[in-house]
Amino acid sequence: MLSAERKLYILKKLESEQTIQVKQVAKELHVSESSIRRDLLELDDENKVDRIYGGAVKKERERILTDEAEIKMMERMSIHYDKKLRICKAASTLVEDGECVFLDGGTSIVPMIHFLSSRPIKIVTNNHLIVQNVQNPKAKIIVIGGEFNTKYRMSEGNEAQNMLRLYNFDRAFIGCAGVSLGMKKAFTAEMATRELKRIAMELSNHNYLLIDDSKLHVKGFCTFAQLDEFEDVFINRTTGMETLPDHFIAVK
Repeated sequence: MLSAERKLYILKKLESEQTIQVKQVAKELHVSESSIRRDLLELDDENKVDRIYGGAVKKERERILTDEAEIKMMERMSIHYDKKLRICKAASTLVEDGECVFLDGGTSIVPMIHFLSSRPIKIVTNNHLIVQNVQNPKAKIIVIGGEFNTKYRMSEGNEAQNMLRLYNFDRAFIGCAGVSLGMKKAFTAEMATRELKRIAMELSNHNYLLIDDSKLHVKGFCTFAQLDEFEDVFINRTTGMETLPDHFIAVK
């Protein structure tokens, strides 16, 4: 379980119980007590909880609500997480040592870091959720700057685009809001994210789209790519799944 997911669990538990104990939360989440203590330390530093001996107590409600957008993003991370993990594990096997890869914004791409951070590679990303979930990486991780989007926890805007253009990639792993098999298009939710995706794809030798089955037949705000622009599209396999294009890889 990711640190962000544990923190969300802690915050929700404090909303209903006011006080939590490290030992009990660790038991409920099947993780070590040291992991929970580390989460509480970080939440305390972020002014979201007050630590006490053996646990933590709830902060004043208005102080937690100031980070409502962040909590919503953390909630999105847990949706279909097992599917995203399997998809990212399969996609990560394409990366070879010494390569430079781009990891796109969004929660679908975050699990990639678990399979790539220990590799001797370079990772460029605008996804701040990725940085939150890595410790002592062997990979060199470059986070591009720019305007910070609090809703999606990523860098965007002209400065981010200009910084991204400085790099060249062996592979780019892209997420999306939805795809249409009939229209053969991939969609995104905002124009700002569209431009970053396009730049990364143009600078990459190989492009891959990562989606779970909930993204099928879903139209986003704007089109950013034709499906045939991707070498492979990784998706989780489901029972009774419809026939997919040849370059779709259905992961068990």
